[in-house]
Amino acid sequence: MRKFGRSFRTTAPLPATPARVVVVGGGFGGFYALRKMQKLLGPERASFTLVAPNDYLLYSPLLPEVATGVLDPRDIAVSTRQTLRRTKLALGHVTSVDFEQHRLKVSGPESDTELSWDKLILAPGSVTRQFDIPGVAEHAHGLKTLSEAVFIRNHVLAQLDAADELPDTEAGRAERKERLTVVAVGAGYTGTEFVAQMQNWIRGIATRWASIDPSEIRWLLIDLAPAVLPELGEKLGKEAMDVLAERGVEVRLGVTVASATATSVTLTDDDVVPARTLVWGAGVAPSPLIAQLELPTEKGRLVVDPDMTVPGVADVWAIGDAAAVPDLAADPSKPTPPTAQHAQRQGIAVARKWPPLSASETDARTSTRIWVW
Repeated sequence: MRKFGRSFRTTAPLPATPARVVVVGGGFGGFYALRKMQKLLGPERASFTLVAPNDYLLYSPLLPEVATGVLDPRDIAVSTRQTLRRTKLALGHVTSVDFEQHRLKVSGPESDTELSWDKLILAPGSVTRQFDIPGVAEHAHGLKTLSEAVFIRNHVLAQLDAADELPDTEAGRAERKERLTVVAVGAGYTGTEFVAQMQNWIRGIATRWASIDPSEIRWLLIDLAPAVLPELGEKLGKEAMDVLAERGVEVRLGVTVASATATSVTLTDDDVVPARTLVWGAGVAPSPLIAQLELPTEKGRLVVDPDMTVPGVADVWAIGDAAAVPDLAADPSKPTPPTAQHAQRQGIAVARKWPPLSASETDARTSTRIWVW
C-alpha cells in the first residue's frame, strides 16, 4: 500500500491504456471530482478532460459579495488550469451525448468538437430558474455568474449617479423614486444576502453623492414563501428578518412578480412598485442539458442511484445540482438540495468509487476515514 499525503493511490494492475475520463461541468461537483481523481489515479491509469464554459471554478455562494463590492471578482474564481494541471480543458457546452458510442459533442467559442470517453461524470450544474412572467426576461437581472454580479453592482451605482443629477421637479422626483428602488425576488440565500450586503455597502459609501440620503433608497425583498431563508429553519429565518428590518429592508412574503417593465414592477397583489432595478434570485433549475439526454428525471434533475450511477447507462455518473442524488443522511426518498456543499461532497465521493481500490487499501481507507478525509 502506498500513501500520498492524505490520499491512497490504487495499486491494482495497470490498464492497457489510460482510461479517458470526461467530466461535464466545472462547478463544485466536477472540480472536486477531478481534483480527487488526480490524487488517486496516476497518468498511466487515467487521462482527464473537463468540459466547461469557463476556465475557473466559481465560488457562487459568494456572488452577492461581488455584486455588493465586498469582494473582487478574482477573489471567488479559482483557475482550473492551475489547479487541475493534469486535466485538459474543453471550453464550451455539451450539446449531445451518445451513450452507446461513448461520445459527446461540445459547442465551443470558436468551433464544435467531439470527445470520446470511457468514464463520464455529468455535473453541468444549474441555471437561474425562469418563469413565464411578462417583462421578467427583458428587465430582471440574474445573480448566477461573475458577469451578472459585476453588472448588478455597476447598474445600481449608475442608478444612484443618475438620481443624484435629477432636477427637483415633479418629473425629476418621480424618476428619482424609480432609480432609488431596488427589488429583489427570492428570499433564499442569494436574494437575502444580496439586499442585506448591498444596503450595508451603499450606506457606507453614500457620501459619494451630494443629494442622496441612504434612508431614501428603498430596498424591497419579495418571495412567495412564508418565511425568509426557509432552508435554514424557523429560528435563523426569524433572526434574518430582524436584521433586515433593522437595516431598513422591506420584506413582502406571499407575493411575487406579476409583470415588469423598465421602470416598474407589478406584484401579484396588484401593488405597482416604481423601480429600475429588479434582481432575480428565485431559485435555480437543472442545466438544460439534462432535458436533452432522454433519461428519467425527477423535477428536472437526472435520476441516479445512491452510488450516483445513472440507471441503465454504463460508465456514467451524475452529481450536483443537475442530479437527484438520494439524501441518505436525512431522507433517502428525497434528493439532496442543490447546494455547493452537497455537490462538493458528491464530487469527492464519486472519485473514490472508481476505479475500485485493492482490498488492502479499501480496508485501510475505511479504518482511517476520520482522518483521511
